[in-house]
Amino acid sequence: MYDLSSKFNTFYTTHVVLSQSEQTKLHNKKDLNIQRLKDGLKEYNEENGTSYSVVETCVQGSVAMSTVVQNEDHDYDIDVAVVFDKSTLGDKGAQATRNMVANALRRKTKQFNAEPEVKTSCVRVKYADGYHIDFAVYRRYYDYWNACWVYEHAGSDWTQRELKGLSEWFKTQNDASDGKLRKVVRLSKMFCKSRVSWKKMPSGLLQTVLCDEKLQDSYDRIDELFYYTMKEIVNRLETDITVTAPVDDGRDLTPRKSDTKKMTNW
Repeated sequence: MYDLSSKFNTFYTTHVVLSQSEQTKLHNKKDLNIQRLKDGLKEYNEENGTSYSVVETCVQGSVAMSTVVQNEDHDYDIDVAVVFDKSTLGDKGAQATRNMVANALRRKTKQFNAEPEVKTSCVRVKYADGYHIDFAVYRRYYDYWNACWVYEHAGSDWTQRELKGLSEWFKTQNDASDGKLRKVVRLSKMFCKSRVSWKKMPSGLLQTVLCDEKLQDSYDRIDELFYYTMKEIVNRLETDITVTAPVDDGRDLTPRKSDTKKMTNW
């Protein structure tokens, strides 16, 4: 194919890769809101005679994988896992635990235009300038038989989930591709948001899994690498639009009709 690699490389470095200063902003907002949660929990405990505390935090998603791309609207999604000890939560359900996290955050985010939003898979804090932080809530217990911590995610119910599994998987796959996977994922994300009218496009996670599955890493030129990977993804989606996670026992990542629509749009 015609060599567009110089144009692609210029576009990639100028318009795709997030600057170090912007990455620092994301991490600062993450740290600030984790502290807000901890401070809010302290107040919550004092009022309710409880002793809930965050015992572990972990950055997840695109920030952890360094696949965040530039966004004119600053609509950056920062995924943070906050973990509680199962023994401390007792029989507190998944929904009740998310509500408790939202309650704690609400106490320390009164200056925000919108209150923390309790969603099915997380608690969201939205900034007026576009940033939002999704707190994924987990509980953990120690499995003495296998000598390891077991993590359960607070979704519609408590479900066993790997805390760092996706990030570790991505690092392994990206290293094996000599960094090509991250480039393709970033370019794919830019493509999926390149038209204002394209509202229902697949999540970064779905794009990442399929870019890995169909990565044409025999190509060294960035234009060929991206083009032929996307071509293989199109061929794949024409016959099968279901996607499973590379961790968490291969859970279905496209269970809803809306997921089907997004994959079809892609």
